[in-house]
Amino acid sequence: MDGGMPVDWEVPESGTISRGEHLKTLLAGIARAMMGHWAREQVLRLFDAAVWIVGAYVAGSVWFGVSLEAKGWIHLMLAYVFPLVAFMLYTPMGCYRSWRSLDYFSVAKPVVLSIILVGITALTFTFLMHEISALSRVWFLLTLSFVLGTSVSVRIAAVAIMRWLRRNGSDLRRILLVGDAQSLDGMRRSVADNPGFGYSIVSTLDYVETASVSILDIMAGKNIDEVWMTSSPVTMDCMSPLIAELSRTPVSVRWIPDIKWHALLSAREENLMGHPSFLLNATAIDGSQGRLLKAVFDRFFALLVLVVLSPLFLCIAVLVKLTSPGPVIFRQARQGISGRSFHCLKFRTMVTHSEENGLTQATVNDRRVTPLGAFLRRTSLDELPQFINVLLGDMSVVGPRPHAIQHNEFYTKQVYGYMQRHRTKPGITGWAQINGYRGETDTLQKMIKRVEYDIYYMKNWSFLLDLKIIFATAFSGWMGRNAY
Repeated sequence: MDGGMPVDWEVPESGTISRGEHLKTLLAGIARAMMGHWAREQVLRLFDAAVWIVGAYVAGSVWFGVSLEAKGWIHLMLAYVFPLVAFMLYTPMGCYRSWRSLDYFSVAKPVVLSIILVGITALTFTFLMHEISALSRVWFLLTLSFVLGTSVSVRIAAVAIMRWLRRNGSDLRRILLVGDAQSLDGMRRSVADNPGFGYSIVSTLDYVETASVSILDIMAGKNIDEVWMTSSPVTMDCMSPLIAELSRTPVSVRWIPDIKWHALLSAREENLMGHPSFLLNATAIDGSQGRLLKAVFDRFFALLVLVVLSPLFLCIAVLVKLTSPGPVIFRQARQGISGRSFHCLKFRTMVTHSEENGLTQATVNDRRVTPLGAFLRRTSLDELPQFINVLLGDMSVVGPRPHAIQHNEFYTKQVYGYMQRHRTKPGITGWAQINGYRGETDTLQKMIKRVEYDIYYMKNWSFLLDLKIIFATAFSGWMGRNAY
């Protein structure tokens, strides 16, 4: 800031307007007319209704070779039921919300889910009409495929065109940015790095300046569309008088809390008894959809493994019993999600013994490990009984590996964020394991890196990431140099 005054980012007007400027002005006008949220929503509503009807007729021509009218009334009726159901579902599903600040996935996701719901609703309707046997499954799937491909493609293309126009100066939202020096710099970089979202910071105001300058005076003559107010716990008190001033103007006011540095994992906004709150250690798995998808897959996959590999289980159990005295299954207390304890199951790989000085990790050439146990550890076959833990709900197929409780007590004091690993279920394999951090952690740095990979997994979880880890484990992750 120069001389304690707010910084103005306006570009001075020149005395002449070039042809390029005329074109840019024309594009801006077209963009504002066509890309406005209300106008776009009405156009999309008409498009979505039309694409269902067209899709039904196109699928009929492709599959039946004749018009829908000639193939019975149920197909003709569904051609017009589809858009009616879509009209009721698309808005509450978020298909028509503003695209300005959304990525491509966030634009496509509600459309895909809505189309699936429309299909399920249409099938239910057909079943209740006792016409399900007359419905062509191929025609039905072709219609949904046409609508899905067309709807998503058009939206992605529209977003790409809008971003190109915005990168070239059309339909920009003019922003007054308020905050402290650090947050102002961060937001300016974000806007500069994402020109396609169409935001232009025309002026900034530091909180230290608000005592001597009126924010309404700053906004005068600048045609401000939005005021962005960043804040940290230190600057919260500065916001109240500004909000009181801004209540006298219709300009949109957006609050951007600076909590990223205080978040242990990821921050997520939640409603707490009517009060806005932020969960500072949310994981990507949190939420009903993620947990349900993971739970269903875990049970199905664990049951499949237990059934298919049951002969191998029996063979290993017999060998363990014959080669050394003691139980076949080794049960050890571990901590699971939210720190709850459970008994982790493994094939016994050591001679029976008692630990005098706490729990000691297995090391290379460890005398406690039996010859069969060394092979089982090296190939991770000793961990196969943990699929029973998955079936019982104590573990997941993929997640941070569970450590012994004694190790947790030690590393909690040594590694920042260590216990955040228990914000999700422990897994048989994980992101850390396929990236080389498997087996013994004989140095503190190895444990730090393992925790970093575990937290990365929890922040960035997706079902596809789980599948990637499972495939990587199946083809290369079962063998490890650090497994003794």
